[in-house]
Amino acid sequence: MEQTNFARGELFGDRYIIQGKIGRGGMGSVFLALDKKTGRQVALKTLHKRYADNRSAIARFIREIATVRRLNHPGIVKILDAQKLDDMFFYTMEYVEGKSLRSLLQLRQKLEFPSVVRILCLVADALSHAHTITIHRDLSPENIMVVRDGTIRLLDFGLAKLEDGFKDLTVTGVDLGKVQYMAPEQQVNAGKVDCRADLYPLGVMFFELLTGRAPQEGRKLTELRPDLPPEADVFLEKAMARDPDQRFQSAVAFRDALFALYRDTLQ
Repeated sequence: MEQTNFARGELFGDRYIIQGKIGRGGMGSVFLALDKKTGRQVALKTLHKRYADNRSAIARFIREIATVRRLNHPGIVKILDAQKLDDMFFYTMEYVEGKSLRSLLQLRQKLEFPSVVRILCLVADALSHAHTITIHRDLSPENIMVVRDGTIRLLDFGLAKLEDGFKDLTVTGVDLGKVQYMAPEQQVNAGKVDCRADLYPLGVMFFELLTGRAPQEGRKLTELRPDLPPEADVFLEKAMARDPDQRFQSAVAFRDALFALYRDTLQ
């Protein structure tokens, strides 16, 4: 697949001085750049040419970017700019120093219960704000950044919209590593989901962060973490309910139930 490459020090778009590549994925590459206009470092993401050539998909994505830019929450990475230059579509985000939740999990294997509660409550707070405007649709440990001060940032709001322009988001149409985080209703019809589809992956991550492994049907959390109370299994069952009507109905409800579970363990 075609990748974008810039030389260190290269000037892009008469505005961004490339300082190095910091990541790449199936949709494009991410570079650290200095914005000459503001004097700040930004993360600059270029999209593969196959996306830039699809006018209708890009138009939808630009509309989604406009929506996402209305988000104003300390737990959500801000999108600063989005445009097409020559035959390349790119957008810039605020640059955040930290580790992805995936990297943190790989480093530590599993996390202690208080840390998991703190992280997921912060994620739920950010989602609660986002859900007044949009849905993430692609939550996973890869796009949750843990910053040095212990706060979190959610990345990549709107990217799932771009993928929708090319394929149905079904099990056969997505990165297999992310299927486990997709709510069942999203696997069936990605276009008809609501905020509860963002809560299902929080349940998956609750299990994964505490055990270091993906959930397995029929296996209870407390079998792997006997230090946790039986109520943790009840919480997880609701968080990962296949029927969205049986799930937590809002990010606030998820957060409050998780904090109540933690509070009860202190008594």
